[in-house]
Amino acid sequence: MTTYLHLLPADVLGIMGYLILMLVVGFYFRKFSQKGLDNYFLAGRKLPGWMNGVAAAATAMNADVAPTYCGMTVVTGVFIYWFFVSRFSLALMVAAVLFAVFWKKLNLFTSPEFYEIRFSGKLATTMRGWIAFRSAFIAIVAWSGAGLLGLHKVLNPTLGWSMTTTFSVIIPVTLVYVFLSGYIGVVSTDIIQTVIILVSYIVLCIAVLIDFGGPNGLYSALLSTLGPEVVRWSPPIHHEMLGLVGVIAWTVGTAIGYGGDAAPMGGAMEGQRIFSCRNTREASRFYLWALIVLMILLSLLTMPALGAMVRWPGLYSGAINKETAFGLLIARYMPRGFMWLAIAGMAASIMSTIDSNLNFGSQVFVADIYRRFLNCNRSERHYLVVGRIVIFVIMGLAVIVAVKATNVIDIAIFMLGLSSAELSANWAQWWWWRFNAKARIAASFGGPLIFFLLKYVIIPAANPYWQVLGGIGLTTILWIAVALSTKPDDFDTLRAFYRRTKPLGWWGPIAQLEGNLRPTSRILILQGLGIAVIGAFTVACGAALLFQLYTGQWLKALMFAVCSSGSGWIFRHFYRRFMAKID
Repeated sequence: MTTYLHLLPADVLGIMGYLILMLVVGFYFRKFSQKGLDNYFLAGRKLPGWMNGVAAAATAMNADVAPTYCGMTVVTGVFIYWFFVSRFSLALMVAAVLFAVFWKKLNLFTSPEFYEIRFSGKLATTMRGWIAFRSAFIAIVAWSGAGLLGLHKVLNPTLGWSMTTTFSVIIPVTLVYVFLSGYIGVVSTDIIQTVIILVSYIVLCIAVLIDFGGPNGLYSALLSTLGPEVVRWSPPIHHEMLGLVGVIAWTVGTAIGYGGDAAPMGGAMEGQRIFSCRNTREASRFYLWALIVLMILLSLLTMPALGAMVRWPGLYSGAINKETAFGLLIARYMPRGFMWLAIAGMAASIMSTIDSNLNFGSQVFVADIYRRFLNCNRSERHYLVVGRIVIFVIMGLAVIVAVKATNVIDIAIFMLGLSSAELSANWAQWWWWRFNAKARIAASFGGPLIFFLLKYVIIPAANPYWQVLGGIGLTTILWIAVALSTKPDDFDTLRAFYRRTKPLGWWGPIAQLEGNLRPTSRILILQGLGIAVIGAFTVACGAALLFQLYTGQWLKALMFAVCSSGSGWIFRHFYRRFMAKID
């Protein structure tokens, strides 16, 4: 018979207080958001980078993250940080250094508008509509559904809440404050939610260390119970969940092409965040803040799961479902009187994701589908009403995904493969004038098709990470062949785009027509990539430092502290100089 935790009256009051606070924020910003589309969807384009960065990190902490990442931790060990370092660090650094400034120069309303500025003809219009549709009704729906499922996987074994109960508590409040306040309310509540998530993780980290008698005790328990493999700092060459191939696949699958598309299938909505920043520098800093805050949150989330490996060895062996690890930690270690904080933290993780998804999804539908193709020349009030209606549609579809799906990790890997196949084309559309609309269509539609064929027909039994890498390689060959075998886009379109953004890369013929040879632009790409690698290395060392401190490996901690601080100084120096060149 399963024993569930019982909430004290103080816990109930704490949860209710958190939910009421979210509603208060929604009502506070309702007048501001009603002044127009820019206010409702872009917060008046006046936000600093740190606010967007913190909000983006909170959005990334979807409720599926806790069961997924803790589940990954209990079958790997200390080296789990390679999972999130490889997944985020280089990708976000590349976007911060090489793309944020150029996206902000466009100063669009939505990122799908880009395709009718960069490309010409009906194919450009098709791409705009397709990117908007897949963002609003595929990527956003899938990740929101995964988050709802992840929250259920935590609350069901700990509190005994059914899926209906969980959704009844979370969904109505989220819908109300997003409906009322728009993007400024989303960002404001996300910052509050980040603080709540951070505090709840810190409490859990401390409670686990106390139970094991400190960092040295935790290290000794891991070593004696599960062996040296789980306390190593580097990933093993061969590992079912996180071997060297997996780390490479995540790094390549997320970094290559990242930044070139501000509405990727991976579920992010960077375009909205970039266009809401007050200037180009703040747009770049948004990515840096997002990465730093995200690494801190993910480290604090996964470190307590090292204790779960010892207390429930069946998690490591597979006898216990690994995705229940976070719920087991909450049930055992969250101190009496703090349970409300844990529940509020879990609620915050899903609400911070869904609120951003709903606002972004409704924005691209209104601007890039409804206003562009279905109903032009209506008032801003009309489009605001339509956008608010779409919020409910997206939420309904996300609930269907949550009910039908079973495994959160499978959703993550599937979405990685579906999105990463075309990512290399995202760099090409910025850096190579010869990349045309036909090549873009080939990448966007051919890439997912290639991934499906690899996964279900050609190599269905292969490691999923090899399927991802194979999809990237074959899709790249496809779009290069299409670009070289077809005519370039209209020169007037290319010249207008060049004048507006002054892109880096291989734009020689267009630059000559504009009287600007820009002989150093290709070198700047290499410099930017180098700076991004230094930044990613700094973040990786910082994450490793936290894990070495948590497990009492003091000498390694000192080594990573020196590496992180030294490379961080180098990054800061060259980043500032580089921004001055391209801005």
